[in-house]
Amino acid sequence: MRLIFFFITFLSNFPEAKAQSITPYVFNNGGGYFSAMEWSIGESVSIANFLASGYSLNTGVLQPMTSIVTAINEYGPAVFGTQITIGPNPTNNLLHIKARFNQAGSLSFQLIDAKSTIVFTQEVGTIFSSYEKDILMENYPSGIFYMKVYFKPSAGNTKTGIYKIIKL
Repeated sequence: MRLIFFFITFLSNFPEAKAQSITPYVFNNGGGYFSAMEWSIGESVSIANFLASGYSLNTGVLQPMTSIVTAINEYGPAVFGTQITIGPNPTNNLLHIKARFNQAGSLSFQLIDAKSTIVFTQEVGTIFSSYEKDILMENYPSGIFYMKVYFKPSAGNTKTGIYKIIKL
């Protein structure tokens, strides 16, 4: 009984409670990797990307350099570097793909859902330096998707990269 009286007395002295709130545009995160070490700062649902000389600040989902969680060995940014950018990630309904290569080659990509079903395929054909494409994802359910990108240069071997996409 005394305990209940104590809590009522204690709570009545604080008529207003304050808590932290998270809005989609407040937090930033960043990250990178060097040799076998990777680092990240924060987690966020905001969608923005800022680039400066040697640094990248991203307010979306960081793609880890490890294949432990998904067992994906063809990690997109490790294969293509800055030649291919896909974003915003996470996305609500629009996914923008930008590719820039120093040589001509054949480009194609597939969007695969978490059940390994191919939900979208694009055979771009031969590109000479750059390519941009918007994919509307409004008809797909929320969840995790994988973008598998294939590039076959005119002279050389085919490169395959896989990017993890989160649909809100």
